[in-house]
Amino acid sequence: MLNRTHGVAIFLALSASLALAQANLPQFSADLKMGHREGDAATGKMYWGGSSMRMDINAGGRDASIIHNTSKNANYMVMPEQKMYMELGANSPMLGRSSDLKSYDPNNPCAGEEGYTCKKLGAETVNGRACDKWELTGAHGNQTFWIDQKLHFPIRGVSADGHTFDLTNVKEGAQPASLFEVPPGYTKLDMSGPPRRP
Repeated sequence: MLNRTHGVAIFLALSASLALAQANLPQFSADLKMGHREGDAATGKMYWGGSSMRMDINAGGRDASIIHNTSKNANYMVMPEQKMYMELGANSPMLGRSSDLKSYDPNNPCAGEEGYTCKKLGAETVNGRACDKWELTGAHGNQTFWIDQKLHFPIRGVSADGHTFDLTNVKEGAQPASLFEVPPGYTKLDMSGPPRRP
């Protein structure tokens, strides 16, 4: 489960680093599908709170949530079946670069992204949304993203190594703050000691 979720988190990180994290942008929820051309897929829901983000993921029949809460500067992996959670550091490999939420220039998503260059390939409608199509080239290889013109968030992504990312059924609207918190009653999993209650 962790290896599959790690792959999902990397694509989330690449997407999140492109997002314009400002409260005046529309908040939304969407269905998501992430996977690989060899069939390793994850499905679930994504919630964007303007700067905080949550992904509820089902991969290999197991459920987990990845939460980035900007107001607390905290990152969590929540495991509902075990009613447990892990607090993840900003450099945790489970997050990739998902803690790197920041503004981007919609005319140049690579602005401020060291080691990356961008090339605009035009505009297309993807999953019912008007998007700008961008090719990103950098240390992690080439990725193509379709960035929603209104949400400033990638609706689809395809990497050169076969990873894919799709948001469908996008519903704009304010997201409850509770989505970006660890549910009450969950036990913190501390790898350095026994589990403890929050």
